[in-house]
Amino acid sequence: MQATSINMIDMVGIGPFITLPLVIGAMNGPQSIIAWLLGAFLAFMDGFVWSELGAAMPLAGGSYQFLNNIYGRKRWGSLFSFLYIWQTIIQAPLVIASGAIGFATYFQYLIPLSSLEQKIISGSVVVVIYLLLNRNIVSVGRVSIFLWVGVVVTMAWLIIGGLTHFNSSLAFTYPEGAFDLNAVFFLGLGNASIKTVYSYLGYYNVCHLGAEIKQPERNIPRSIFISIAGIAILYLLMQISVLGVIPWQEAKDAPFIVSTFFEKIYGKTAANVATIMI
Repeated sequence: MQATSINMIDMVGIGPFITLPLVIGAMNGPQSIIAWLLGAFLAFMDGFVWSELGAAMPLAGGSYQFLNNIYGRKRWGSLFSFLYIWQTIIQAPLVIASGAIGFATYFQYLIPLSSLEQKIISGSVVVVIYLLLNRNIVSVGRVSIFLWVGVVVTMAWLIIGGLTHFNSSLAFTYPEGAFDLNAVFFLGLGNASIKTVYSYLGYYNVCHLGAEIKQPERNIPRSIFISIAGIAILYLLMQISVLGVIPWQEAKDAPFIVSTFFEKIYGKTAANVATIMI
C-alpha cells in the first residue's frame, strides 16, 4: 500500500492540473485524449524495465545501484552511476521547481500575487517538501498515504462532479480535421505526449527504496503497474469530465483549469476548497 502510494502521489501532485490545458492546446481539441493513452503506453513499457531491475536488485539508490551492478563498479559502472547522479542534480530540482510553480499558480486563484510573491510561495513549498522528506521512511510512507488520499479525493470529486454535470456536446465536439493523420496531427501528438509522459513520471520511485520494501520481487512490479493503470484511468476520466463542463476552446487557455471547473459547477466557495486540496 505504501509503495503504491509513494508512486502515485509523485505521479499526480500538481502535474495534471497544470498540464491538462497544455495537452488540450497542443492537439487543439478533445482528441488530445490520445496523448494520455500514448503516455500511459510508454509508461507501461518503461515500467517493465523498472520492474525487472527493481525486483532483481532491491537496493536503496535505484538507478545508481542498477548501473553499478550491471556494468561493474570497477569498470563502466562507476562512470555511468556518476553521470546518473550528475544529471539528477540538474534534473531533479527542475521537477520540484515545476511543481512549486504550479502550486503558486493555483494559489493565485485564492489570492492575487505579485511576481515576487509567487517566487516566495514557490520557494516556501520547496522548503516544506524538504522538511517532510527529512524524516525516516516509515514517517514518509505515512505522509505519502495521507497526501495520496487527498489527491484521490480531489480527483474523485472532480470526476463525479464532471460526470454528473456532463455535456456530451462539449466533450466530444472536435475541430475540423481533428483525426487527419498529417504532419500537424503528429506534431501536436508529440508535443502533447511530452506533457502527458511528464504527468506519469514517478511510477518508478519505489525502486529507489527497494531495500525498505517487503517481498520486493512481488511488491515492486505490482506497485509500478497498479500505479500506472490507476493514474491512467484517473487522467482519462479527468479530461473527459473537464471537457464535459468547460468547452475545449476555453479549457486550453485556462491558467487554473480545475478551479474554473469547480466554480462553474458548484460556485466560488467549492472552487476555493478544491484549490486548497490541490
